[in-house]
Amino acid sequence: NDILVLDRASPEINPLEVLTGRVHEYRASVSRKSVAEHASRALAELSVDCPNLENDIRELTQSFLAQFQRRSTNLRVEIAETQLCPRFHCDNVNIRLVTTYLGPGTEYQFADDEFVHQASLNSLVFLKGHKHRTHSDRVLHRSPEVPAGVRRLCVVIDF
Repeated sequence: NDILVLDRASPEINPLEVLTGRVHEYRASVSRKSVAEHASRALAELSVDCPNLENDIRELTQSFLAQFQRRSTNLRVEIAETQLCPRFHCDNVNIRLVTTYLGPGTEYQFADDEFVHQASLNSLVFLKGHKHRTHSDRVLHRSPEVPAGVRRLCVVIDF
Protein backbone atom coordinates (compact mmCIF):
# COMPACT_ATOMS: atom_id res chain seq x y z
CA ASN A 1 0.00 0.00 0.00
CA ASP A 2 1.00 3.57 -0.60
CA ILE A 3 -1.07 4.95 2.28
CA LEU A 4 -1.52 4.42 6.00
CA VAL A 5 -4.24 6.31 7.87
CA LEU A 6 -4.08 6.22 11.66
CA ASP A 7 -6.88 7.71 13.71
CA ARG A 8 -5.81 9.40 16.91
CA ALA A 9 -7.21 11.43 19.76
CA SER A 10 -7.50 15.12 19.17
CA PRO A 11 -5.16 17.47 20.99
CA GLU A 12 -7.16 20.09 22.87
CA ILE A 13 -7.37 22.99 20.46
CA ASN A 14 -9.80 25.87 20.70
CA PRO A 15 -11.08 26.50 17.15
CA LEU A 16 -11.37 30.21 17.94
CA GLU A 17 -7.59 30.36 18.29
CA VAL A 18 -7.30 29.22 14.67
CA LEU A 19 -10.23 31.18 13.28
CA THR A 20 -8.52 34.41 14.29
CA GLY A 21 -5.21 33.26 12.83
CA ARG A 22 -3.75 34.52 9.60
CA VAL A 23 -4.39 32.64 6.33
CA HIS A 24 -0.82 31.77 5.53
CA GLU A 25 1.69 28.94 5.44
CA TYR A 26 4.98 28.44 7.20
CA ARG A 27 7.67 26.21 5.68
CA ALA A 28 11.01 25.17 7.10
CA SER A 29 13.58 22.43 7.09
CA VAL A 30 13.81 21.26 10.69
CA SER A 31 16.08 19.05 12.76
CA ARG A 32 15.55 17.51 16.18
CA LYS A 33 17.27 20.49 17.76
CA SER A 34 15.25 23.09 15.86
CA VAL A 35 11.75 21.55 15.96
CA ALA A 36 10.56 23.46 19.04
CA GLU A 37 11.80 26.77 17.64
CA HIS A 38 10.09 26.19 14.29
CA ALA A 39 6.81 25.01 15.80
CA SER A 40 6.72 28.20 17.85
CA ARG A 41 7.74 30.38 14.91
CA ALA A 42 5.13 28.76 12.62
CA LEU A 43 2.26 29.52 14.95
CA ALA A 44 3.58 33.04 15.59
CA GLU A 45 3.62 33.72 11.83
CA LEU A 46 0.07 32.35 11.58
CA SER A 47 -0.98 34.48 14.58
CA VAL A 48 -2.16 31.39 16.47
CA ASP A 49 -1.58 31.22 20.21
CA CYS A 50 -2.21 27.59 21.12
CA PRO A 51 0.37 25.79 23.29
CA ASN A 52 -1.35 22.40 22.81
CA LEU A 53 -1.04 22.72 19.04
CA GLU A 54 2.57 23.81 19.31
CA ASN A 55 3.36 20.79 21.50
CA ASP A 56 1.58 18.42 19.12
CA ILE A 57 3.47 19.77 16.09
CA ARG A 58 6.74 19.39 17.98
CA GLU A 59 5.94 15.82 19.11
CA LEU A 60 4.72 14.74 15.66
CA THR A 61 7.83 16.09 13.99
CA GLN A 62 10.16 14.52 16.56
CA SER A 63 8.36 11.19 16.15
CA PHE A 64 8.56 11.42 12.34
CA LEU A 65 12.31 12.11 12.51
CA ALA A 66 12.84 9.16 14.83
CA GLN A 67 10.56 6.77 12.91
CA PHE A 68 12.31 7.39 9.61
CA GLN A 69 15.78 7.90 11.12
CA ARG A 70 16.13 11.35 9.63
CA ARG A 71 18.40 14.16 10.74
CA SER A 72 16.10 16.73 9.16
CA THR A 73 12.73 16.93 7.50
CA ASN A 74 10.45 19.49 5.88
CA LEU A 75 7.70 21.03 7.98
CA ARG A 76 4.72 23.00 6.66
CA VAL A 77 1.97 24.48 8.82
CA GLU A 78 -0.88 26.16 6.96
CA ILE A 79 -4.22 27.82 7.45
CA ALA A 80 -6.31 27.87 4.29
CA GLU A 81 -9.77 29.08 3.32
CA THR A 82 -9.76 27.51 -0.14
CA GLN A 83 -8.87 24.20 -1.73
CA LEU A 84 -5.13 24.51 -2.27
CA CYS A 85 -4.51 21.45 -4.42
CA PRO A 86 -7.70 20.31 -6.22
CA ARG A 87 -6.20 17.57 -8.43
CA PHE A 88 -5.54 14.05 -7.25
CA HIS A 89 -1.79 13.50 -7.35
CA CYS A 90 1.24 11.82 -5.84
CA ASP A 91 4.04 13.96 -4.44
CA ASN A 92 7.69 13.82 -5.45
CA VAL A 93 8.87 12.89 -1.94
CA ASN A 94 9.75 9.68 -0.10
CA ILE A 95 7.15 9.90 2.67
CA ARG A 96 4.62 12.59 3.50
CA LEU A 97 2.61 12.87 6.71
CA VAL A 98 -0.49 15.06 6.67
CA THR A 99 -2.71 15.78 9.64
CA THR A 100 -5.67 18.17 9.71
CA TYR A 101 -6.53 19.86 13.00
CA LEU A 102 -9.44 21.96 11.83
CA GLY A 103 -11.64 21.78 8.73
CA PRO A 104 -12.05 18.99 6.19
CA GLY A 105 -9.44 16.22 6.10
CA THR A 106 -7.22 15.10 3.24
CA GLU A 107 -9.00 13.23 0.45
CA TYR A 108 -7.55 10.17 -1.22
CA GLN A 109 -8.52 7.69 -3.90
CA PHE A 110 -7.25 4.22 -4.77
CA ALA A 111 -6.24 3.72 -8.41
CA ASP A 112 -8.84 1.04 -9.13
CA ASP A 113 -11.73 2.77 -7.31
CA GLU A 114 -13.78 5.89 -8.04
CA PHE A 115 -14.76 6.36 -4.39
CA VAL A 116 -13.17 9.35 -2.69
CA HIS A 117 -12.14 8.71 0.92
CA GLN A 118 -11.67 11.49 3.44
CA ALA A 119 -9.34 11.24 6.40
CA SER A 120 -10.84 11.98 9.80
CA LEU A 121 -9.89 15.09 11.70
CA ASN A 122 -6.56 14.64 13.53
CA SER A 123 -5.78 11.34 11.79
CA LEU A 124 -2.24 10.78 10.59
CA VAL A 125 -2.12 10.20 6.84
CA PHE A 126 1.18 8.69 5.71
CA LEU A 127 1.66 8.69 1.94
CA LYS A 128 4.46 7.18 -0.10
CA GLY A 129 5.70 9.51 -2.78
CA HIS A 130 7.34 8.91 -6.15
CA LYS A 131 10.80 8.82 -4.55
CA HIS A 132 9.93 5.94 -2.22
CA ARG A 133 11.58 2.70 -3.39
CA THR A 134 8.35 0.66 -3.01
CA HIS A 135 5.92 3.27 -4.33
CA SER A 136 3.34 1.55 -6.53
CA ASP A 137 1.24 4.52 -7.70
CA ARG A 138 -1.90 2.96 -6.20
CA VAL A 139 -3.13 5.96 -4.15
CA LEU A 140 -3.59 9.59 -5.09
CA HIS A 141 -4.53 12.41 -2.73
CA ARG A 142 -5.63 16.04 -2.75
CA SER A 143 -6.61 18.81 -0.40
CA PRO A 144 -10.37 18.93 0.16
CA GLU A 145 -12.77 21.69 -0.77
CA VAL A 146 -13.03 24.18 2.07
CA PRO A 147 -16.60 25.46 2.48
CA ALA A 148 -17.17 29.23 2.64
CA GLY A 149 -16.59 30.58 6.12
CA VAL A 150 -14.50 27.55 7.17
CA ARG A 151 -10.76 27.35 7.72
CA ARG A 152 -8.51 24.35 7.37
CA LEU A 153 -5.46 24.00 9.57
CA CYS A 154 -3.07 21.24 8.60
CA VAL A 155 0.51 20.18 9.15
CA VAL A 156 2.62 18.44 6.52
CA ILE A 157 5.91 16.71 7.31
CA ASP A 158 7.98 15.03 4.59
CA PHE A 159 11.35 14.20 3.14
